[in-house]
Amino acid sequence: MDYMDNHSDVVTLKDISRHFSYHPNYISTVLRKETGRKFTEILLEKRMGRASLLLKSTALPIEEISAMLGYSNHSNFYKAFKEYYGITPREYQHSKAT
Repeated sequence: MDYMDNHSDVVTLKDISRHFSYHPNYISTVLRKETGRKFTEILLEKRMGRASLLLKSTALPIEEISAMLGYSNHSNFYKAFKEYYGITPREYQHSKAT
């Protein structure tokens, strides 16, 4: 989990398995068993938490934040953010500014 925290912008299941010298399926199974969630769910939670922090506490453009979080396409970030929080990143940013 710490490894995912420190590399949430670029981490993949393969990266974790390579780093800890375990098969990706084993890592996936352990994560699911220990957390009750899939790798992708954990990664999304970590990215959205960081997105929330950056949107609240910086004046960085949303496109830059999405790139910092590992999204190669900012529209994918917008979609993921809206599904996770129920509002767009821009709406979130403005609601936290007031």
